[in-house]
Parts: sequence; C-alpha cells; structure tokens
Amino acid sequence: MNTGRTRREFIQGLIISVGGAVTLTACGDGETTSEDATITATPTGNDGRFYLASEMALLSRLSDLIIPRTETPGALDANVPGYLDGLMADWASEVTRQAQHQTMQDLAARLNSAVDNFLEVDNQLALSALTELDSNAFNGDDSLSGYRTLKGYITQAFFATEEGALQELKWVAVPGRWDPSVDIVAAD
Repeated sequence: MNTGRTRREFIQGLIISVGGAVTLTACGDGETTSEDATITATPTGNDGRFYLASEMALLSRLSDLIIPRTETPGALDANVPGYLDGLMADWASEVTRQAQHQTMQDLAARLNSAVDNFLEVDNQLALSALTELDSNAFNGDDSLSGYRTLKGYITQAFFATEEGALQELKWVAVPGRWDPSVDIVAAD
C-alpha cells in the first residue's frame, strides 16, 4: 500500500517521535527529493564533511562534556559529532550551515577566553567553563542562542541513537508482559 509518504517525511516523523522537532526546523529547504533524506554519519576519527577540523574537535569536546560516558555510553560512544556532521552536510539548509559555523567560532572564542585552550585543559577546568557558559545561555544571554540550539542538537542526536534510546532511555518496543491468550471475565 502506497501512503504517498516520502523517505524524508518518514525520517521527519521518526525524529519527531524521539523529540527532535527543533532539529527539523533547522534542516532542509523544502525543495529536496526523497533521495536526499539519507543522513550519513561521519565515522569517528574522520575529518568532518561539514565541520572544519577545529569545529569537529570542539563539537566532540562539547558532546563529551554534555553527555559523558558513565555506566552507560556517552555522546562520543554514540558518535554524536559524526551524526551532526552528517546532518549538516546532507540535510541542513544553507542558513543553518552558516549559523552553525558562526556558532562554533563564537563558542571557541568564548570558551578559550574563559580558559586557556579549552580543547587542551583538563576536564574539570573545561567543565567549569562550560557550566558557566551554559548558565549564562539559559539565564537570558541572547548572544548564546546558537549554543542553546547546539546543545539541543547534541542531546536530541544522542537520544536518537541506539545507545541513547536503548541503554539510556531503556526504550522497549513492547513494554510490559505480553499474554496472547488471556481469559476475559465479565465484570459483575
């Protein structure tokens, strides 16, 4: 049965079902075909197809600090930077791409002014700088709207992965016990 839905519509529905509505508003120009709906994540350790090498390094550090590995996989284990790179390269509109490059430049400048060489300092110092930036971003600093958007992309991408959905959220296709033959008794 052909429902008339394209792969793009299917992917949009899938992303929305895991809470990715914000991601969709920034992606696509509405003039792409269903063949364009594939997102190919950049393999871990490779140069970005969209992000510059310095931007991929910053994105990886931010992803790791925002969703670190604990008893469950973190954002780097789920290749969130690679997924976002693929999303930007394969699906994002030109306006979103330009905004992402600007956001990465702004974040690098801001974080490097907070600590000398954000990418190289120990995690505690980097986390402290990011915590302050995060606090400012979510307490009215409108100059950090790009960071708020990027943090949303990171978290939504993580929870859309197998690691995020199955291990962190513990998503189960059919929750609870399934009894195919249950006696139905009329209520008195």
